[in-house]
Amino acid sequence: MSRLSNRTTRDATGEMVLRAPSLARFPWLVHGFSTRRGGVSSFLRSSNSSGGGADLNLGKSQWDSAKNVLENRRRLLDRLAAEDMTLAIQRQIHSDLIRVLDGNRFPAPPPAGDGLMTRQPGLLLAVLVADCLPVLLVDSKQRVVAALHCGWRGTARRLAEKAVGTMRMQFGSRPEDLWAAIGPGIRECCYIVGQEVVDEFHGQFHYAEKLFVTRTRPLSPMELKNSIMVQPFRSNFGPQLKKEVHLDLTLANVEQLREAGIPARHIESNAPCTSCHPERFFSHRRDGGRTGRMLGVIGIKETR
Repeated sequence: MSRLSNRTTRDATGEMVLRAPSLARFPWLVHGFSTRRGGVSSFLRSSNSSGGGADLNLGKSQWDSAKNVLENRRRLLDRLAAEDMTLAIQRQIHSDLIRVLDGNRFPAPPPAGDGLMTRQPGLLLAVLVADCLPVLLVDSKQRVVAALHCGWRGTARRLAEKAVGTMRMQFGSRPEDLWAAIGPGIRECCYIVGQEVVDEFHGQFHYAEKLFVTRTRPLSPMELKNSIMVQPFRSNFGPQLKKEVHLDLTLANVEQLREAGIPARHIESNAPCTSCHPERFFSHRRDGGRTGRMLGVIGIKETR
């Protein structure tokens, strides 16, 4: 697995976009993962966040105006030199639904689903994220691209694996010709999950055991005061500890892509954790559900 570039592109407004070196080698391709920098929105950040006044919020939100979101999207397209491309964003529902687009227009209102795929030039496929993983796929021979929104539900439903299967059925793609880049999302360090998630993954994947890490931490003062919360962890000696189960969502998607036949060296998966970097990324978990949205985008340039 190769590493997502730490280098970012920046213009005079401070806007920044992460790109995958393996995908940047294709001159006919447009792709990128936006950060929260370089926009016109003003997100009232929590005590865990810093800065303000220039957020690149790209999704509809109660705290932001439609005018700001449109301007932020315009800035992103300008930075990607994709001003003439049609931005295609679905109504995401945490599913395994993949939509194949064969025209240069995107339906209105946006249809529901979590995967977009096309070989049509001029369409910029996009997924909105703020902890969930944006996964981009490219068939370097058939010139087919896909954008996937992989949260834990979509991952448990094998969205990435099914996307490779759809490429094979619809376009005759060969796994050895496919390249994948997984963008910024919540990493194992910050992604605590409940038993229902553990059970779901163990029921789906033979490699589920290596996707989870159990850690312990001292109980917080609030937890110590609450006898109901403390009781399961009470001991007669030593500090009071709480066990937490962490899911490696990135590894779960890497394993799916590898099981689908994509060579490990064709998968980039070392993007930063959205929760760990409040100055760079929005995070649904870190910000208590009230946050902005970033985009993972991919498309085929129109020939002139």
